[in-house]
Amino acid sequence: MTAISAMGENGAAAAFVMIDLDGFKEINDTNGHQAGDEVLLAIAARLKSIAPEGASVARLGGDEFAVILPTLAANTDTVENWASSMIAEVAQPIETDIGPLAVTISAGIAVQDRGDAVGELESAARNLMHRADLAMYHAKKEGRNRYCWFNEAMEIEAQVRREMEAAIRSGLERGEFSPHYEQQIDLETGKLVGFEMLARWHSPDLGFVSPEIFIPVAENCGLIGPLSESLIRRALSDAQSWHPSLTLSVNISPMQLRDPWFPQKLLKLLINSEFPPARLDVEISEKCLRENLSAVQTMIVSLKNLGVRVSLDDFGTGFASLTQLRTLPFDRVKIDRSFVGELRRVAEAAVGAEQHREHQDHIVSTLVSLGQGLQIPVTAEGVEDDSILETLRSMGEMKGQGYLYGKPEDAAAVIKRLSELDMLAERARTSPSNDPDEQRKSA
Repeated sequence: MTAISAMGENGAAAAFVMIDLDGFKEINDTNGHQAGDEVLLAIAARLKSIAPEGASVARLGGDEFAVILPTLAANTDTVENWASSMIAEVAQPIETDIGPLAVTISAGIAVQDRGDAVGELESAARNLMHRADLAMYHAKKEGRNRYCWFNEAMEIEAQVRREMEAAIRSGLERGEFSPHYEQQIDLETGKLVGFEMLARWHSPDLGFVSPEIFIPVAENCGLIGPLSESLIRRALSDAQSWHPSLTLSVNISPMQLRDPWFPQKLLKLLINSEFPPARLDVEISEKCLRENLSAVQTMIVSLKNLGVRVSLDDFGTGFASLTQLRTLPFDRVKIDRSFVGELRRVAEAAVGAEQHREHQDHIVSTLVSLGQGLQIPVTAEGVEDDSILETLRSMGEMKGQGYLYGKPEDAAAVIKRLSELDMLAERARTSPSNDPDEQRKSA
């Protein structure tokens, strides 16, 4: 508040820098709290050592720090230069008792100058902190290890996010979220072998809201666990009426992987629904391997101990190494739709299509060969037309899913489809399994 009260003196302004460590929870979980404490002490020491004269440095709590920089309203370059050097300095490895640890930070910057209405000093200080916090949140979203300046659009975005959070909470209470199901097909035989459950939300107030919008918000506000569990509960109930050869795939959020109680929660859902664990496939995104490999490995083992299958989703996006695929007991890998869909897009190009297509064919076939070499079954996402289907069929046995087989359907539409295919549970007692994985095991 001292810096704010000094505004107007020779063009003085106050720059507030909000700083948050990137991935500090993973540092604690992986290396222990003692190493985490050493990191916090080292970061504090570095911030104090590089703070310019007249600046104030404070730890706000947890892994959050703040720096107040007296500056000139017309000279933001000085603040930018200092922020750049600060981020570079903090990113240098920190020596701890267990060895060097590399830590990065995200920072948000807001400036209060004499052109802003101040009024009551405490209120102005809180507002400045709030703006810097919004900018820091934006830096996290933009990829971390960077700084961002506050702008008014961030305030609008924050308001929209708060309204979306409230709508999600209300929607959960009113049961507005529902599972839809995308068909999974054995590409060799053309038979239906299972479904992937996808979250859908139709709000009476907002209309249809894309999962790409509400899922990140639910993750950020801590609602993804209750949302996911409610959808899995309904999906397990829906799948009870399917032919017992059909599998159910569900995606779990990286946030759920950090919940040590998630396997127990899933076991409770399976028991209450009396759903066979062997028919459930839990999909884990490949990006989770980057965040905390040891935690992912522990979670996979716990899930497989329940009897469920575990698949690696978004395979090929660049985070999984060959060593990880060999050591992590995945039951299946799913090739990301960005690679599979490209097979159609390049085929439609008029110039240079053949050479480009050969390149994309090579990428997909390499991923398929990698899965086959590791003896891990493969699913291709994004099968959208016959040309993609024929190309994938030439690469070997695998499952596929995509709009070629129809868009995701609600539970009632699935029942109608299965009734027409004679694949409902009450008709299954004399029917052999049509799951190619099971057929190959029994062969």
